[in-house]
Amino acid sequence: IFGGITRCDDVARGIVTAMDRIKIEPPIVIRLTGTNEEEALRILSEAGFSAYTSMDSVVEKAVELAGR
Repeated sequence: IFGGITRCDDVARGIVTAMDRIKIEPPIVIRLTGTNEEEALRILSEAGFSAYTSMDSVVEKAVELAGR
């Protein structure tokens, strides 16, 4: 997600809320960049999600998870 207008911390909170509501734990990786990205990464990390700002990092993690 590129947070140009929407703040990344708002997106992160939305992801955490949605995942809590659907009560499943699919392996997901998230890439966020933009306004308040540091706060967003903290929110997601504390909720147990893998989140990155680099496309290379998020692809590496996705490939790792796909190999499980």
